Amino acid sequence: MSNNLPYNPNDPISIRAYAKHLENRTLRQLFGDDLQNNYSGKGKLGQLLEELYFNYKPNSNAEPDFIQAGLELKTTPLKRISKGLVSKERLVFNIINYEEEYKLSFVNSSFWKKNKLLLLIFYLHEREKLDIDYIFKIVRLWRFPITDLKIIIDDWKTIVAKIKAGKAHEISEGDTLYLGACTKGSTAEKSKRKQPFSEKLAQQRAFSLKSKYLNFIVERSFEGDFELPDINAAYNKVLESQHDLLEGDCGDLPVLTDGHEPVIKNVSEYREGQTFEDVILEKFEKYYGYSEREIVDSFNLDVNLKAKNKNYVFARAILGVSKQKIEEFEKAEIELKTIKLEERGTLKESMSFAQIKFLEIIEEEWEDSYLYATLTKRFFFVVFKKDKHQVSRLFKVKFWTIPYSDLVVAEEFWGDTKKKIQKGIYNQFWKLKDHNIFHVRPKGVNAKDLMRTPQGTMEKKKSYWLNSRYILKQIHQ
Repeated sequence: MSNNLPYNPNDPISIRAYAKHLENRTLRQLFGDDLQNNYSGKGKLGQLLEELYFNYKPNSNAEPDFIQAGLELKTTPLKRISKGLVSKERLVFNIINYEEEYKLSFVNSSFWKKNKLLLLIFYLHEREKLDIDYIFKIVRLWRFPITDLKIIIDDWKTIVAKIKAGKAHEISEGDTLYLGACTKGSTAEKSKRKQPFSEKLAQQRAFSLKSKYLNFIVERSFEGDFELPDINAAYNKVLESQHDLLEGDCGDLPVLTDGHEPVIKNVSEYREGQTFEDVILEKFEKYYGYSEREIVDSFNLDVNLKAKNKNYVFARAILGVSKQKIEEFEKAEIELKTIKLEERGTLKESMSFAQIKFLEIIEEEWEDSYLYATLTKRFFFVVFKKDKHQVSRLFKVKFWTIPYSDLVVAEEFWGDTKKKIQKGIYNQFWKLKDHNIFHVRPKGVNAKDLMRTPQGTMEKKKSYWLNSRYILKQIHQ
């Protein structure tokens, strides 16, 4: 790194001030047209920024990029949708070393050592443009708010627990809420790594933040909120996993947008050893046995019991959230699914997902597919069961992620579906009666609701479904 830098490499504030000059500009505007001749490839924007703008060589060291300042630089894309700019993808951090990470505490972990303070630079990704013509839209420092930090520490512990159990090969992004462990590698075989407590090779993975979490950072930034949480006694206690925190000394997390509200307003709401999911389950258990009408009356809710979103309204009320969206659920991309059991505990309905886009699935790879992304989410099942009077009552709730062994079946199912669509076979997909966890069946408005195929024909719209027998088994595990 040059000694004649236009910023103080020891000071995060100085580095941020220099980086702020990037906003609403492109690298071509800053360095001229000659860049196009030297850097014609895609996917090099982060490296270009490090080398040209900050004047240091990109590396994969365990320390932060700006070592003296304890600051890690991360560039990440935005995309434009009808509502404005949102995160395009997850933010990937350092690769997880299965042989070493489990030996460490969180404060000494590779993730925290490198990423405790971030310089985030968001740019607008536009498919038709070169990297050097992407416009930088947001430059900011980011330190995790204390209530988010608590969840991230628990996420890290969950990942490490699988490594210690010899199950690094079973790690899934759906295991955790904010801090994920995404696959990282060009192909499945090439990216397999040894793990310390099993002979099985595990897919290479990296720590990551989910794109929905990044959306909150984006929203805060566009609203002008660039405040950093203080590193005070409460923050350090959370880092050391101490829970004897006093109300008022816990750095409350502000509500990030008008439409969202967190369940946990203050980390002192956790009891010793509790996780976020423990708190949620505890809140719901108080209302087991309540009918829909009793829940409505208990919270004085104004909701139509025939409305599709009624159970999300119930969930908000039980969790003490008055605004439209549950902030932690949004950040973690937790999908709430309602399940209705008959009096005898049977389940009639299978669970549907989005329609299969015939033209898109033939271009997908498994780990980039819609089905993979959906199944590796964290789900929150809200289960109602009819009593002898046929009144539906809250039976139980459960957080769920598909087990690794069943995800293997899902890949087989997806591959079979893709192959048949490529061949133009639309009447031989897996069926419910095959009892193979998944099946394909129509999901359109009516028989005339059709979709174009790769063969240029029109076929009935179809969807992925989880079999009812399988769902019932998962509920009771």
